[in-house]
Amino acid sequence: MVVIATGCSPAAGDGEGSQAPVVADPSGSIRLLLNAPRGVGPDTRCDTEVCRALVELIDRADKTLDFAVYGVRGQPAVVEALKRAQARGVLVRGVVDRDAEGANYYADTDAVVAQLGDVRDDGEVDRRRAEAAARARPYTPRCAPPAGFLGPVQCLAYDLGPGGCLLAAHSSREPIEGGAAIMHDKFFVIDGRWVWTGSTNVSDTGTGGYNANLVTVIDSRRVAAAYVRELDQMYERGRFHGDKRSAGPPLEVELGDARIELMFSPQDSPIRERVRPLVKGARERIDVAVFFLTHKHLTADLIAAHLRGVEVRVILDATAAANGFTKHELLRAAGIPVKVETWGGKMHMKSAVIDGETVITGSMNWTSAGDDTNDENVVIVHSEAMAAQYSAFFDQLWADIDDRWLTANPDPESRDSGTACSDGIDNDYDGLADAEDPGCGDDPPPLPALPPWVIVDKGERMTCEPGMMDGPLARGG
Repeated sequence: MVVIATGCSPAAGDGEGSQAPVVADPSGSIRLLLNAPRGVGPDTRCDTEVCRALVELIDRADKTLDFAVYGVRGQPAVVEALKRAQARGVLVRGVVDRDAEGANYYADTDAVVAQLGDVRDDGEVDRRRAEAAARARPYTPRCAPPAGFLGPVQCLAYDLGPGGCLLAAHSSREPIEGGAAIMHDKFFVIDGRWVWTGSTNVSDTGTGGYNANLVTVIDSRRVAAAYVRELDQMYERGRFHGDKRSAGPPLEVELGDARIELMFSPQDSPIRERVRPLVKGARERIDVAVFFLTHKHLTADLIAAHLRGVEVRVILDATAAANGFTKHELLRAAGIPVKVETWGGKMHMKSAVIDGETVITGSMNWTSAGDDTNDENVVIVHSEAMAAQYSAFFDQLWADIDDRWLTANPDPESRDSGTACSDGIDNDYDGLADAEDPGCGDDPPPLPALPPWVIVDKGERMTCEPGMMDGPLARGG
């Protein structure tokens, strides 16, 4: 879902045109809660503002409590609040993520599901998707994959104007199973009135405060009803991912001085329909703080904004910066300042602020999967006050990262990354944590090379195309 405060809603496919009616909810309100990464490691206590706000809402529940969360780990205060709600007669319904084998990423999810009862998931849908992907014809890319990369290939060409054409081929180091999708939402709806949603997982690193995250708390029956409809599709009808149905034009709601628009992934295509038009329409400044940024068209929009004079800055997570599809090196090549975090905890936000007016938030990473296949929600708020709040927070995060990481990439499991070597977390997902990981040793190995890029002269060409590549690329730079 996307929440966007704006005066007009886009027509399907073009990001502008038709206008959904704006619903006024004069008694409603919205708060933006921002969590700076804590350099103390994961925490099972509920002493962050994002966690306290959630527990307070759960304890307020009188009749119904609906939730969709990726999973649960190390947050007993939240689990106990849910159990208290059930004990006083609140109807609790929820969905979590499961893969095709029935597994969930977070260690406590199965125990919480057993305690709460009938919590449902997308496992059966994922099994069907995996079977369909196994029957699909192999995809033939238009360009050669980078040497040593075995996953699907993105063939990329970005127009730098007089600067030439920026060319690259991106891929993952390991093969990727086709059909994979996740139930990646993080939202709670209390009594059909209050909504808690954002980028924050219910975990010792999310609500526990280790990662950079945000949450929006919305008091609006109009907004809550849209979330309940989304929950009903998954919980009552078993519709996840591409099986879900759009409820029609995005609901646009005015809450005091803010205006919000609601959208859901994948049925509403938030990146294509709203995020990209907002970036394309930026006039002065775009600041992006995001976990994964791999969407090739959104990357083109950021480059185009930079070339027309918009000030663009990006903060990216260190783990994501090692991914074979990451676009941050291409943004740097185009002249956009990109800093990679060094906190130990993740840059887990999926957010931006545009022109001091619009804040984009939610659960959706800036990826094709976030837009096209995963179950997601995004919140975009048009409010000068909240934009100023977000901008001050972004500036704080930006200053916290040394300028060295404008051109280099820290190992996410190393002494370069804050508390990563003492937090008990496998920060780079290689099966090794802390002292067991070579990156935390006295002689850490270099990071694996990312896919190469090159800038070539356009010559007489009017457009840049991946076909301009002449065989496999050498390392660009």
